[in-house]
Order: sequence, then C-alpha cells, then structure tokens
Amino acid sequence: MPVWQPLHDELKDRGFTVIAVALDADEAAVREWATQERLTFPVLVDRNHLLAELYGFTNVPASVWIDEDGRIVRPADTAMGDDRFRAFSKVDSSIHHDLLRRWVNEGVRDLDDDAVRSNQVLPDDDTQRARLHRRIGILLGDRGDQVGRDHHLREAERLAPMDWTIVRGNMPLFGEDPFGNRFFEFVGEWMEAGQPGYPLRTGRDD
Repeated sequence: MPVWQPLHDELKDRGFTVIAVALDADEAAVREWATQERLTFPVLVDRNHLLAELYGFTNVPASVWIDEDGRIVRPADTAMGDDRFRAFSKVDSSIHHDLLRRWVNEGVRDLDDDAVRSNQVLPDDDTQRARLHRRIGILLGDRGDQVGRDHHLREAERLAPMDWTIVRGNMPLFGEDPFGNRFFEFVGEWMEAGQPGYPLRTGRDD
C-alpha cells in the first residue's frame, strides 16, 4: 500500500483519492502498520471480504476505478504499485498508472460502459457459497470455535480453489506463511489452471 502514496500525492489536487482495502482478519495489525507508514489516504479493513465480493476482487493487489458519481469506470484488475515484483507478477505497473493519470487529468477512459460490463467477473454459485463459508468461519473464530472456523474456511477453499483472496487470505489464519511453501504450491496450481482471474490483464508481459 505505501507504494500508492506517491500517486495519491501526485493526483489528489485533481480530486483523486486512493482508498486502500486490506483483506485481513487482523485489524489491529493493519492499523499499526498503516500508522507506521504514515499513509495519508484512507485504509479500510475488510475482514469479511464484503468489498471484495461487491467489486469482484479475486486476487490482490488489484484496483477498481470509481468516479465521483459512484460508478465503476474500470472493473477489478491486477494493479501493482511499482515494479519490485515484476519478475513474479509479469505486470508492468506503469501501464496502469499512465491510464489512471489520463483518466484523472484528462477525463479520458480506456473503457466505455459496455467494455466495463463485459470485463467484470461475476461470481458463480460455488464462489458465492465459498464467500459465505469464509464469512461464517471468521465469525465462528471470533466466538472461539476453532473447529467450526477451520471447517468453514477449508470448505471455502474447496469451493473456490483459485480465489487468491480466499486461499491466500486463509493462510495466516492457519498459521501458514502467506509467502511460504503453501503459497508457491498454490501459485503453481493457479498457473496450471490457466491463471484464471481478471480478463483485462493490464500491463501483463506474457
């Protein structure tokens, strides 16, 4: 998230604001981290993935553009703040940033309304059920029912095995390193499945 601060500073006088959303269960850790980084844009914590569901996030980092009237003018798509992970992500961050600057500074969108709709990823029944199971799991965990929590979190992964926000989001809850062996196993499975996710693929090198 800190990598978005320079872009926020650059465009804020044009009426643009970055709103960061952390899909984390540990609200206190996010608050501490955001305070240490001295971010000047809002940082929200979406423990139950409500915004992820509303805007169709299945992988992070990602962005959605919303205009001053509350309309989506660019649907969910991978968006890197810089190129430090380009070798892994294969995404050139400058492409997305330049499109964003053009929209904010000149009012020029790269997608019309029809293209926005056609590039939105709508959830199927299994994905909807997976999100419900994860939400129930988080609630049970808050109430101290670890067995029930783990059951529903695993069921969410079974129903949506390629959803990064669910599979990778669950890793810390199971005491797993979100950048550890299980993560790279998941990445391999995702690549073998054809890298399902956002159709726009803005800035992809491959």
